[in-house]
Amino acid sequence: PVIHFASMAFPEPVGLTDGIAQAIRRLLDELCAGLELAGDGARGLVLSLFEPDGKYRRIEVRASRPSRDAAHLARLFETHLDDIDAPFGIEAITLAAPAAEKMNTIQAGLIADEDQTRSKDETNQLIDRLANRLGAAHVVRFAAHESHIPERAQRIIPALSEARRQDPARWPASPRPTLGPHPTPGPRPLRLLSRPESVEVMAPVPDDPPVMFRWRHVLHRVARADGPERITPEWWLAGNDSDGDNNDGARLRDYYRVEDNKGRRFWLYREGLYRPDAPPAWFLHGIFE
Repeated sequence: PVIHFASMAFPEPVGLTDGIAQAIRRLLDELCAGLELAGDGARGLVLSLFEPDGKYRRIEVRASRPSRDAAHLARLFETHLDDIDAPFGIEAITLAAPAAEKMNTIQAGLIADEDQTRSKDETNQLIDRLANRLGAAHVVRFAAHESHIPERAQRIIPALSEARRQDPARWPASPRPTLGPHPTPGPRPLRLLSRPESVEVMAPVPDDPPVMFRWRHVLHRVARADGPERITPEWWLAGNDSDGDNNDGARLRDYYRVEDNKGRRFWLYREGLYRPDAPPAWFLHGIFE
């Protein structure tokens, strides 16, 4: 792969932070021009500062997405400049982009919503600045995870991770086909509770949707319901049983989308199969907003 590179040597060692910052901006302008010609963007940059006594130091920054925005990349270095301790000054600087990726070229006239695109760019740049200032491990994001169990369908990873980014609204409702009355996965609520909460349910027939339920001491009368969508445990994992507890306590679930008489919509599920001696438990797992 092509490593984009720029360098600068000073006639006299430079010791002032402002002078080093100006040099970095000039190098970034040169390097980003090369990135643009190649159709690339930098995911990471390495700045090397050489001192007259033979010592040198490296500063590395990373971006959440490929970038050739010189002003944005310069801001990623700003928080590191105060840490430079070079009593004899800096006599040369090199800047390399070893982690470069192809960037998609989008014509401005074809963008459906330029304000939305600009907002996403600003959000990504804020993430980059925070991650490079606080440390990559301290700024995280959600990523899709291959599991049809709702609470396992996402995972938390560092925001600067090179794992494929995807808009959560476009995540598949279920990566694996479900079994039961509704084999096609239904809509998922954007808000999942951190843990499903137990609810008291009244249903005229054991396998029917509830007509009312009590959650957090509040009674909700169901105006309409859709379901069930059956989600089975991940039987291919050790310890799973289609109607028993596994190592995570997951059991067969029948999910219902219900709306109460005030228009509030909830995602409930019945856990386990109905047995006369052991009626199934009901839980509220999410809220549609």
